[in-house]
Amino acid sequence: MSSKIFDDLIIFEMANSHQGSVEHGINIIKAMGKIARKYNVKAAVKLQYRELDSFIHPDFKDRTDVKHIPRFMSTRLNYEQFSELVNAVREEGMITMSTPFDEAGVDWCMDQGLDIIKVASCSSLDWPLLTKLAKTKKPLIISTGGKTIEDIDKIYNFFSHKNCDFSFLHCIAEYPAPLDGIQLDFIDKMNKRYPDITIGYSGHEDPDNNMVAMMAIAKGSKILERHVGLPTETITLNAYSMNPEQADKWVESIVTARQMCALKKEGKKYVSQAEIDSLRSLMRGVYAKRDITEGQMLTFDDVFFAMPCGENQMTSGDFKEGKIFATKSYKANEEIKEKAPITGIGIVRTAIHDAKGMLYEAGIALGNDFEVELSHHYGLTHFRQQGAIIINIINREYCKKYIIVLPGQKHPMHAHRVKEETFQLLYGDLEVQIEGQESRIMKPGDMQTVLRGEFHAFSSVNGGIFEEVSTQHMKSDSYYKDPQIASQDPMERKTYLKKW
Repeated sequence: MSSKIFDDLIIFEMANSHQGSVEHGINIIKAMGKIARKYNVKAAVKLQYRELDSFIHPDFKDRTDVKHIPRFMSTRLNYEQFSELVNAVREEGMITMSTPFDEAGVDWCMDQGLDIIKVASCSSLDWPLLTKLAKTKKPLIISTGGKTIEDIDKIYNFFSHKNCDFSFLHCIAEYPAPLDGIQLDFIDKMNKRYPDITIGYSGHEDPDNNMVAMMAIAKGSKILERHVGLPTETITLNAYSMNPEQADKWVESIVTARQMCALKKEGKKYVSQAEIDSLRSLMRGVYAKRDITEGQMLTFDDVFFAMPCGENQMTSGDFKEGKIFATKSYKANEEIKEKAPITGIGIVRTAIHDAKGMLYEAGIALGNDFEVELSHHYGLTHFRQQGAIIINIINREYCKKYIIVLPGQKHPMHAHRVKEETFQLLYGDLEVQIEGQESRIMKPGDMQTVLRGEFHAFSSVNGGIFEEVSTQHMKSDSYYKDPQIASQDPMERKTYLKKW
């Protein structure tokens, strides 16, 4: 599971770009702090920890022909020097973070009280190191460069079983990474496969390329990471590290992308009045084709559609032949200002469309053999407040159903004398109330058994779908607390559809 600390996090990866100098490292940190404050973003500076005396084999410490070792040795800092850098990060108001490559590095992270620990791609299958990291109970960010989906599954299950707070970064471990190998579509797969943790992106592409970061955000990345440094007359950055000017533009592009992608309304698309007015100016309105008398039922022979559509005028999309009666007389060519009536068929149709949309979003396929049952305990006009949509799949000695609770909908208190049932929430949210017990807020995957004779009710704030598995269901085996519902014939509070 992932905590809020990961959401909308920007990571400035220092690596060895401090060049073994505390002063140079602090200058990098200050430059990144200015950028974080300029754009008011949540940012971290990430260091790298290796206890080089034990990390590198004694016979190789002085070798110059082995990749990475000369760089590690020439930029070496001790614990006290790294602690100075950590304090500088805190003074700049940023999150402290490091990547330990060995167990001693993990101890440094803990001793310094770092906020987050990072697992490098090269270490993400280092089980001795991962075991120690899991025991820290610190928030963990795990890079997945060079790892197959099977590898990532192993890592996910390892940390999940240990109840760790962790997240994944999609990463291509080539330095610099070619654009045709970045595979941003994999972020979609990770978000779908691991929906309970935060997914981000760690980039190694050209430092002047900000398009990749913007696309990663559009794919759902909540964490963005890049290598940064500070060039001087004697220091040249590598091909994948950003200087402060490039980092500034990178962060600016991230802020812009977040604004472009953010929903204006929680879980929904916000439609502005300006958008409504713009489209209405292009819509066709309903006009009288000939004189119409008050009380007349309107047909296509009585009207025509043309623009412009005036204020309070009926649009062509709202016109329903045979459903609308004129509330006043109209002259030929006059605007028709009527409203389509709310009908039971309309209520059912819109509810079904909403239910289908929830099933699509949840990825639940029904197949071709099922029956749809709408429970409307206080009539169809109150269905959105009280009721549920029941998809009957199997009803033998055992029974299986999907029950769809629309946003804001409640199913009233009732019990079964013959049937015992177990609910498992598959999508959305659900509150279950069993008489005599505290109400329970369920999350996807949670199960609740309802015994025979137990009165129970359920509701949803944002909409939910749960699977019901039970003993055989009898249509006369539902008993309601409310006398108004109990007095009804079951057919009065049910609408059945064969498929939809």
